[in-house]
Formats: sequence, structure tokens, C-alpha cells
Amino acid sequence: MKIISKTKYVEFKSTPSPSGSDWCYLRRTNDAAGKDSAVVITTLVKKDNEYHFLFLKTQRPPLYAELKSKYCLESPAGLIADDDCNENLIECAKKELLEEAGLKADKLYIELTNSAASAGLTSETLSYVTAVVENYNIISQPVSDGGIILERFLIPAKDVKNYFSNVEKDMSLASATVCGVFYALNRI
Repeated sequence: MKIISKTKYVEFKSTPSPSGSDWCYLRRTNDAAGKDSAVVITTLVKKDNEYHFLFLKTQRPPLYAELKSKYCLESPAGLIADDDCNENLIECAKKELLEEAGLKADKLYIELTNSAASAGLTSETLSYVTAVVENYNIISQPVSDGGIILERFLIPAKDVKNYFSNVEKDMSLASATVCGVFYALNRI
């Protein structure tokens, strides 16, 4: 393996492919061997005696720069151990839910670990956590994550499949969000 370029959070590397040619890929710098790079927090919020999914409307530079979409529909997420190398999955999920949504989970369930984010492009692996919030009460001001997060909104769980099928034309749907919803639906 050879590092071609490096920033605080990402390395651009190359390694021989099975055919012997160079394969270039990205690696998260917080990604220790045997440890997932990031956590996706699928959030179920109880409101008016029914569960809703919390979603984020984001504006991701790679998507709009390449004219893919203006916005992206996502769940709260974050890099595990990006600031504290001893941070574990659950600590990260709690921290990110509070930072990005201002919420504290009453229950957290680890649904899936070691899920390849995009195996041909990156070595990044994801963990999926379902967070259940029984009382919709924002306890701290959420961050915009450098202007990336534009809006937070709730969709009733019973309507989520229909919502996904009819998402706005100028919005991409993050595959990690869809995967997280798949697991979280088993919790209600």
C-alpha cells in the first residue's frame, strides 16, 4: 500500500488489485484495524403516541459539485474515535445524536457492524445503531456540522416507505439511511 495524499480525516491510497494493477481508494484516518469507521444513528422518536423517523436534509459538496443532487436525505452519523481514540461505538452514537439532533436516546440498539460503505471506493465500514427517543424534547442546540445540515424533520414510521419512494427530485437518498431504517422498523 502507498499513501498518495492525506488530510486530517482521509487518506488516498493505492494497492495492487487481484490483476496486479493499482487500485486507488480512500481510507478514514480514524479507522483502526478491526474497528468500524463511522456510526449511523437511525432515530425513532415517539410523538403523539406514534413513532417517527428523524431525518436530516443535508447539502453535501460531492453531490452538488458533480451535479448529482442539491440535497441529501440522511440520518445522524459520525466518525468513531475522530477526536478521542478510546471512544466506542455507543459513546459515539450518543455524542452524535446529541450534537446533530439535540436528542438523548432512551434506548440504543446495535443493529449491524462491519458494513462496507462503498467497497470499491473506500475501506470505510459502518455500524448501525437504532436510537429510540420516547420523549421528543430537544435538550441542546443541534449543530449544522459546518453548514452541511440544513434541516431536521420527522416522518411517521408508517409512512417511511412511501416517503422514500417519493423523495424530492433534487434530493439523493443516502443508502446508509435506507439500511438503518430497514433494521429500525423491527424495533416498533
